[in-house]
Amino acid sequence: MLAARYIVGVLGAPIAIYLVYRGGLLFAAALAALAAIGGFEYTRLAQMKSWKPSPPVLMGGALLFMLDASLFGGKFSEPALALVLLAGLSVQVMRGIPANGVGGPALETFGAIYCGWTLSKLLLIRTQYGDAGFGLAMGVLVVVWMGDLGAFFTGIKFGRTKLAPALSPRKTVEGAVGGAVWSLTGSAVFKLLGDATGLWYTLEWPHALTLAALLSLSGQIGDLAESAMKRDAGVKDAGRLFPGHGGVLDRFDSLLFASPVAYYYIRLVL
Repeated sequence: MLAARYIVGVLGAPIAIYLVYRGGLLFAAALAALAAIGGFEYTRLAQMKSWKPSPPVLMGGALLFMLDASLFGGKFSEPALALVLLAGLSVQVMRGIPANGVGGPALETFGAIYCGWTLSKLLLIRTQYGDAGFGLAMGVLVVVWMGDLGAFFTGIKFGRTKLAPALSPRKTVEGAVGGAVWSLTGSAVFKLLGDATGLWYTLEWPHALTLAALLSLSGQIGDLAESAMKRDAGVKDAGRLFPGHGGVLDRFDSLLFASPVAYYYIRLVL
């Protein structure tokens, strides 16, 4: 299982870098695919709890947010949200029974936001900032990746104190600290390399380190939140798309939380 995890990481990293570098329709399509698959996985988690959100509404809503980001720069996210909610309520009415009347539309709306709206913010970072978009989006991925790796390896080597045992029994305080250190280090190295080569845009030092700290924190919260969903549903992994990692929600749980934080930091602070 550990070998499979390494293989997926080694093969996936260059593919992800290439997609971010190319940007445009190719990057948008890749993120849309992740959003749709993530929506399907979220639907399955809900079904484990005997809830019945509509997969077409949930997955379609996630894709709607991605389409808005790709074609309209995210200008219509509020109408998209309203459309998802109205679609969920309409499906419930067409079912003609009161069962699932509370949970269905609520889960469909949340699932579309969780799987689609969040990733759409990474797409907007890449597309809305011209030549700087690659460096900004890639910087987010580097910080999140390094945080995940740091938490994993530090936790294995030094982990003793449980972080949130009811949510994720294997996560430790030491691993969380290691993840934060690796995130900050990854951000620093990414900036130094960008400044030295001029190949990508980098933030000024105060912003680079502040954003890295915020992304580390939000990424770890995202990881724990997804773990809570799995524990509640009684499953180990949300999916099986990535051997050794699980599904889209397992592999990109940190990024789902970190992307909106990065987007609004760049938009409102810089």
